[in-house]
Formats: sequence, structure tokens, C-alpha cells
Amino acid sequence: MKLIRDPVHGYIEVPDRLLPIVSNPLFQRLRYVKQTALAYMVYPGMNHTRFEHSLGVMHLSLEFLKYIRENSSLELDQEVMELIAVTAMLHDVGHLPFSHTFENALQVARQVYGVDVFEKDKKTHVILGTQLIEKGLASDLEKNFKTFEDPVKFVTRVLMETPRNREEKLAHLIISNFIDADRSDYLLRDSYYAGVEYGQFDIERMKRFLYFENDMLVVLGKVLPIVEQFLLARMYMFQNVYFHSVVGMYNAILSQAIAQLLRDGIIEMPVEVEDFLVFDDNFVISKLQHVRRELRDAIMYRQGFRRIKIEPSPNCIEKLESIKQEIREDMRSSGGLLIYHEFNDVPYREEKDEAVYILTPHGVERLKRVSPLIGSLSEIRKVVVGYHVSRDDLGRKYEKILSECKD
Repeated sequence: MKLIRDPVHGYIEVPDRLLPIVSNPLFQRLRYVKQTALAYMVYPGMNHTRFEHSLGVMHLSLEFLKYIRENSSLELDQEVMELIAVTAMLHDVGHLPFSHTFENALQVARQVYGVDVFEKDKKTHVILGTQLIEKGLASDLEKNFKTFEDPVKFVTRVLMETPRNREEKLAHLIISNFIDADRSDYLLRDSYYAGVEYGQFDIERMKRFLYFENDMLVVLGKVLPIVEQFLLARMYMFQNVYFHSVVGMYNAILSQAIAQLLRDGIIEMPVEVEDFLVFDDNFVISKLQHVRRELRDAIMYRQGFRRIKIEPSPNCIEKLESIKQEIREDMRSSGGLLIYHEFNDVPYREEKDEAVYILTPHGVERLKRVSPLIGSLSEIRKVVVGYHVSRDDLGRKYEKILSECKD
């Protein structure tokens, strides 16, 4: 077992069985993929990476499992717990440079420039990750989890959200649910590095009251206020950090630059493991010399672009959707000197496979039935249009469109 110092969790213990996977170059590559892309343009401390986040998710998954096992009288041996933990640790291994911003760039490349690229929205990195696990991490998993018939299939089924047995369902809920190890770590970690309090919540108390009942992750009713605190923390982080209009503008500029690099064949999507190992933030930055200076100066030096921002009404969203093709044409014809970016997130929704369950004196209830506060949360929507100062004509055009669209 190795101890790693961490500013968020104190010490992170890495079990011996996981050490070869941590040392694998595919996992080490995450040191060079920023967690929040260009958020450091607004929050200078946000230079942290997918590497430490992934270690944090691994750590929290083991913590969650420890208390779930105690509270639910669940028979989970250490190897099962550690396989769930390594699955959690590998959940982001397929992230492309600058994380979700590259996924947005793939959409821009396809929709604006007509480039034929592999793109599955926010699932792109998950699909790529499972392919990398099968190609480059399978032998490490098989050597270190010998009692499992197929540890690779366990990991990939959980990550692709197709669990087949109770252990895989538990792993899925711990890694990808409204209250999970992934969100718990990124809220605490991102708010720490941003220097804000929005993402803080009482993780130490919450994790002690988790149960696994009837294939559901359940929270004891006495910690309902902390569940509310968690979901509000996530909403505030989206409103104030992830969806900050300047953060959105610079990430959209970076997406535009990457899309043009893909269009021009300067960069190509990696196919082999060896190609993926060098496909990180530094690789993309090194290729910016090939994009027009206005985009490069914006990304490197925070210069040249202005923004228009609104929180659109439903009617406004409908109007913007009706002129989406015109917007894309303006983006294309301006060579990326106009950018358009939409933000949207639902703070909490209840679906069959994704809901928070609360254990009350009357039995297990869905969160919205016991928390009017959470039931009142509404969808977050924002639109930001950015334009280079040399294209003030486009700025005036979209200022007019958005001003007429506010009501």
C-alpha cells in the first residue's frame, strides 16, 4: 500500500493491487489533461488534472464501500471492493486533451466544418476509455484480480452503464449516480482549486450513512440536509464556475481552434495506445501555431475577444434553435472569430436508474418526495456569444438578436 498526500482528502491510500495500474502509462497520461480545461482563465488556481481527480474518486469509492458494507451487512471481500475502486479510478482514462472541451470541439468539427470524426457527445471519453482498457490495461487487471473470471469485462460493463450482476450495479451507482464518488470528488476538488466555497459539503458525515438495498444506493434520512447541501453545491458550482460566461467563451474558442486543426489534418484522433499516450494538453498547445493568430492569442494570452451573455427563456431557446444553421455559417465564414456556446444542466432529476433514495421511518422514498427544496430546483441555461474585436459587425448582429430574445 502506498500513501499519497492530497490537498482535498489528506492521505489517499493506494492498495498494492492497484499500484501497477496507477503506474501504467495510460493512467499516468492523465497528469497532462486538465480537469477543467481553460477555467484557469478566470480561476487561476484551476490547473489541476484528471490524474489527481481519478485518485480521489478511487479513494472515495473505497470509503463509500467500507460504510455500505457495514451498514447493509453486505458480503464484499477486499478484492471485489478494490476492483470497484479501480473501475472508479479508470472512469476518466479515455479523456481527450482539455477534457470535455475536446468533446465539444468534435461537435464543432462535424457541425460547422463537416469533418467526419468519431463523436458521441459526453460519452466519447467513456467509449474511448473502454477501448484503452481493453488494449492497454487488460493484462494489469488480469494479473492483479485473479479470482475474477473476467475483470476487464467487469470494468468496461460498469463504465458503459450495462451492469449485469449485483456487484456491477453497486459499482455503477458508486461511480455514476446523482450522489457518487465522482461528483463528490470533483465538487470538493474543483472548488478547492477555484478558491470558492460553493462546492463544499459534509462528505465525512454523508459517506457514513450510505446503504445498498434492493439494488439501490440509499441515504439515511437523518442526513437529508447534507444530501440537499450536496445537490445545491453542485448547482452553485455549475452556475458560478463551470458555466461562468468567460470560462465558457475561452473553452469555446479552444474548441474552435481544435476543430480547425482537425479539419486541416494537423491533428488526428488517436487509434493506437501509443498514439493516445502523447495525445494530451501539451500536444494540442504545441499545434496552436497552425491556427490563426486571433485564436492563438485568445487561448494563450487572453486577448482579443468580447462576449455577449444571456439566460434564455424557453421562447428564446426556440428562436436560437431556428437560426442555428445561420450561426454555424457565421462561425465558419468568420474563421472562428465568432463563437457560440450553450450551457445547460439539470441540478437533479429522477429516473428509474438515476435517483437519490432516502431511508425514512416509513420506508425508502425518492428524494423529491421528502425534500420540497430539491423539487423546486430548475434547469440551468445560459448562452454566450464571443466575437473578436476585429469583427464588431458580428458583435452588433448578435447583440441585437440576443437583446430581442431575452423575453
